[in-house]
Amino acid sequence: MKIRAFLVAIVAMSTIAAPVQGQKVWLAGIDTVVAADRQRTGAAVTTSSGDTNDFMDLFQPNAPWPRAAAATQIFKVSTQFLHRSTDEQLSTVINDLRRRHIALAFAAEIMATTAQCGNRVPGYTTKAVIQTAADRVSRLGGKIEYVAFDSPMAFGHFNILQKDTACHYTVEELVRNIAPQIQILKTAFPGIVFGDVEPVNSHTVGWISDYLNFAKQFQQQTGERLSFMQADIIWYDNWQPQLVEWRKRLRAAGISYGVIFDGSSIDRSDVEWTNHAIERYRTVTSNPATKPDDFVFQTWYKFPTRFLPENRPGTLTSVVVQTVGTH
Repeated sequence: MKIRAFLVAIVAMSTIAAPVQGQKVWLAGIDTVVAADRQRTGAAVTTSSGDTNDFMDLFQPNAPWPRAAAATQIFKVSTQFLHRSTDEQLSTVINDLRRRHIALAFAAEIMATTAQCGNRVPGYTTKAVIQTAADRVSRLGGKIEYVAFDSPMAFGHFNILQKDTACHYTVEELVRNIAPQIQILKTAFPGIVFGDVEPVNSHTVGWISDYLNFAKQFQQQTGERLSFMQADIIWYDNWQPQLVEWRKRLRAAGISYGVIFDGSSIDRSDVEWTNHAIERYRTVTSNPATKPDDFVFQTWYKFPTRFLPENRPGTLTSVVVQTVGTH
């Protein structure tokens, strides 16, 4: 009996594939903390009228995004917001998302800097920052339900930005660096779901095999599945064949396949950015070979400068209404 039970366990452990979760809609943008950081560095995010970032207006009871909110299952904030927002701001976000039945997620700078490397490279922070973020959300009665890693393979393994201070980790070393931060989050929020965001551009052809190896190593070292992977696309590169491979191979591995729909850094206005995001959504979702499981509407750029209202062309919530909000 012991041998039979052991064999059953081995078979279960060797089967990475599991049912892919149902389709989810994610929303994320430039929050107040990131906007303030950019203001200090001269890359301010303001509205077209010169007003400050309207992120916190989303979380008022009568905020003008009812259709977009109803279509959104997950709202993602930055590591910086969880770490350095005021208690009032964070509490407001937690309570309003709970009222709207929208899960809280964060874009995690999940790699820990070391004395040797990681400084001034995206995707890195410290173990203390992750601990503070988890403690603050818990103390204010909230729950982090999803964690989306900020491209650890691109920045920590491949060094896609060619930074002198990058770490050049092997995949095994990369997961070893990440594992303590994962334990912090698992301890604070036992049901938390982990996933990864990685780039798709002319440099990433063939990288999906490495991404899947990362998922395998992540499960072996942390005991947690990598439940989703989302493509951050440079839309002027040859992205279509890579998305076809992403969809096929991620689904075979039981990992939800997502796409971030956005504009581009060269867009010159709110409307130009949102029109591009809507056009790209329609292009990707109209092709059965590239249609994703998860739809992510997000910006890191200057545009769009406003989240609200959802019925005004050029706002981030208007993109949700004109895409998934039409179904």
